[in-house]
Amino acid sequence: MTFQLKPTLLLLPIVVALGGCASKPETPTDPALMSSNQLFWAGLTQCVRLDSAGEQIKIYPEQAAVTVRPESFAYTWWCQDDIGQFLPSDVSSHPIPEADKPGDGLIGASLEKTEEGFFVSWLTPNGPAATSEQLAVGDQIIAIRPTLDGKPYPVDNLKLSQLVWLIRGTPGTELQLTLLNAANSEPREVTLQRALATQSDFLLVKQRQADLKHKTEAKARKSLVIHDNTGNFMSPYTSDRVTAEWVNKALNANIGATAGSAVGAVAGAYAANKALESVPFGSFIGGMVGSKVGKDVGRSTAIESIGGWEYVRATSDMSFRSLTDMARYLKSEYGSDPNFSDVIQATSQIYPEFATALASSQ
Repeated sequence: MTFQLKPTLLLLPIVVALGGCASKPETPTDPALMSSNQLFWAGLTQCVRLDSAGEQIKIYPEQAAVTVRPESFAYTWWCQDDIGQFLPSDVSSHPIPEADKPGDGLIGASLEKTEEGFFVSWLTPNGPAATSEQLAVGDQIIAIRPTLDGKPYPVDNLKLSQLVWLIRGTPGTELQLTLLNAANSEPREVTLQRALATQSDFLLVKQRQADLKHKTEAKARKSLVIHDNTGNFMSPYTSDRVTAEWVNKALNANIGATAGSAVGAVAGAYAANKALESVPFGSFIGGMVGSKVGKDVGRSTAIESIGGWEYVRATSDMSFRSLTDMARYLKSEYGSDPNFSDVIQATSQIYPEFATALASSQ
């Protein structure tokens, strides 16, 4: 007699056991202990702002109380939206008292803090600082007098946000800065009048921030490059921004049509699978190794067809530590070139994994 057990009966004890072990994690009652997802499903969000001491203030209002407002120089809450971004917002349940806000008057200068101190990094065109001709990029601020009848504050122990807070004030009022400049070792004092900034001023600042970000990213990308052929992966471009000779040779020979490309991989996989047809479970094994065999065969064929590794290395003057570094750099520097796809095809002939690295690069 043959017994047949239903799969559902066999699985039932396992399901029961797993069900008995599993427990849904409890949501904290304190919003400060909740994750972003837990806040969202609880109908709450997180908002932050900095006070005059540069300390962060956090609240967790209901989402319905939050209204996103356009970016500007105005002092506001910054609240998290449903995709995790923090945006300038009004919170009806937690309005910011006027006494807790810095003034709306600005001097039209961007500052940066380094190990040496606070420096003027940029002046807004036609802003109070620029039109006064008393402040210059590179000036170091060593003290501030927020009001002319008040006491001066040394800035040594201030945070950048604290200094900005002291600089801001009521439009039309004056402040005094004590400055140092590399061209003059003697401190000098300048008096500036605060003014209400316009939306065009804000857009200029935003554009400058975007430009700085672009330059920083470009600098970071350049650090990925090894300016010789000692790296693990040879660049298809030279330092003169033209394609390397090994790439030209690969393109002229049209190697990708027969080997090294996806075609080469498929051909190798087909040959491997044919050899395994008479082996038990051969199709299963072939499915696992065929692609790798094809890539290895195609890669070796491509390298030999363009003169071998020594030729590739000898005709390269830039290289990279990893394919990820190479993909990130090439995509940003050459991605808009009309022949970029051809160069990538040639590169992928000797580095089959490069296409994957390129697809996932940012």
